[in-house]
Amino acid sequence: MSKPKKRGFNGLMKFLTHPYRLMSINKSSLEERQVTEFKGYQLVVFGFYSFLVLFIVSFLLIAYSPIKDLVPKTGPSKNKKIIELMINIDSLERDLLLKNQYMDVINKIMNGDVVDSIVPVQNNHSFEPEGLKLSPSKADSFLRKEVSKADLYNIPSYHSNNTNSLEDFVFYRPVDGLITSVFNPQEKHFGVDVVTGKNTSVKSCLDGVVVFADWSSSKGNVIIIQHVDNIISAYMHNAILVKETNDLVKAGEVIGMVGNSGELTSGPHLHFELWQNGTPINPEEYIDF
Repeated sequence: MSKPKKRGFNGLMKFLTHPYRLMSINKSSLEERQVTEFKGYQLVVFGFYSFLVLFIVSFLLIAYSPIKDLVPKTGPSKNKKIIELMINIDSLERDLLLKNQYMDVINKIMNGDVVDSIVPVQNNHSFEPEGLKLSPSKADSFLRKEVSKADLYNIPSYHSNNTNSLEDFVFYRPVDGLITSVFNPQEKHFGVDVVTGKNTSVKSCLDGVVVFADWSSSKGNVIIIQHVDNIISAYMHNAILVKETNDLVKAGEVIGMVGNSGELTSGPHLHFELWQNGTPINPEEYIDF
């Protein structure tokens, strides 16, 4: 029973230790010439190292090169990628919705419409309470009456008479500098360009609320503030903005830094615009730069 195993072992040892020659034959003279000589175990070692090198190179190519995109994805990795894409799409849709709402608010402000709030309110009507008795308490009823009486004599600013002239306001100078481009509505230049040092503080001209603070490809970093009596001030080409949408600002409060952002600019400066009821106003008539 042990003879076949011994023969097999002897055959393997003979293959590993037997010398082999690689010969080449000249076709014209039939002369044989030895190219190389090796033993069986050298052939086995060479094959093993060749396989190992091929495996490592293939792994590196698949793991760290664009070829990995051609390899079919496994179940977990594919599901993870789909979830990431769904989250990114949801975020982009939400950002697009908010930006559209901001632009609608800006258009209303430019047209002289009254905007009470730019924060979207999402009502959830999926829950319908049943059997709830929501009767107000005595303290709540008393408070409601007090607030109602007080509101009779509180006139909101957006309900006040909008016939006030801009001369009634004291505007704070946004920046100190030299005006290089004046107000010219005929050329659709609805403000003034004020050249000053880069990173100079940009300040709000009046008290108000920020209704827009974002990037524009042509105007760079833009911030727009709504003031009383439907007055709008716009500050463009800022290097950075230090206020965000819905922030309350005071006159003279820093809202950004002078920069050179956007395509429609050739150097550090502030493009400043002043509007009332959707009509552009010449800032030089009310502000001494």
